[in-house]
Amino acid sequence: MDAVRNSPAVGELQVRSARKSFSWLLPWAFLAPALTIYVVVVVYPMAYSAYLSFFKWDGVSPTKQFVGSQNYISLLLTDQVFWIALRNNAIWLVAALLLPTSIGLGLAVLLNRKFRGSNIFRSVFYFPAILSLAVVGLIWNWIYLPDIGLINQILGVLGLKALQHNWLADPNFALYAVMLAAAWNAAGLPMLLFLAGLQTINPEDLEAAQVDGAGPLRRFLLITFPLLRETTLIVLAITAINSLKVYDIIYAMTYGGPANKTQVLSTWMYFLTYNYNSVGQGTAIAVILFLLTLIFAIPYIRMMGRS
Repeated sequence: MDAVRNSPAVGELQVRSARKSFSWLLPWAFLAPALTIYVVVVVYPMAYSAYLSFFKWDGVSPTKQFVGSQNYISLLLTDQVFWIALRNNAIWLVAALLLPTSIGLGLAVLLNRKFRGSNIFRSVFYFPAILSLAVVGLIWNWIYLPDIGLINQILGVLGLKALQHNWLADPNFALYAVMLAAAWNAAGLPMLLFLAGLQTINPEDLEAAQVDGAGPLRRFLLITFPLLRETTLIVLAITAINSLKVYDIIYAMTYGGPANKTQVLSTWMYFLTYNYNSVGQGTAIAVILFLLTLIFAIPYIRMMGRS
């Protein structure tokens, strides 16, 4: 038996078994540092926020009062601002899917052609996308000023003084004024993605359709746009996720006002947590916002995994 155990064949089998075990552990060893950071920075804060949403806590007191689902019930049944914020998020989502996406697609189609200075124009139209939303908010605050703002000045020059308005102080106009500023910032990324998608289309397909008598609009609807299906889905998913997280530009331009008419879930979560010391309700909004984001994030992740 000792001779069999000490034979070269048995020793080689043991070495192979050890190598196989080590090769199974090797990927996890490389993954461990990044996975540890991800768990500490992302997973743990998310889990702890969900945990806090079941407590009544002011963020300072050493004790927390367990209230179960009461924070969620209070938001849904008694918090009127929560419903304003949720409605504004829905309006913002629809506007974000239509306005900057359409502008980005139109710019991409125009700038995909070869002409002198096309690269300069691409840079100019993409430039707002590299600005932070806080900076964009400050710029557009000046544009919307009632006395010396650019918009009211232009209306005055055109003889349309009756249309001059204090845009950010009117509850009926403030949200849409902020949306316009956000669209100016957000159109650059869809333009860039659509440009990348357009450059993958075979020009011979468009030339063949032109020879068959198809006009520019028909070529776009029947050939270009269908071939941009995957790019369009990516743009829509990214835009939807970003629109649900909107915070900076509203905080910079209106601070949720006037009369809470421009509150969205992110800003109302901030107000409840830090201004009103209601950490439980604030984190409950964070959980709700996370679940809403998953509606768009899961299909996007699955689509990217398939591609």
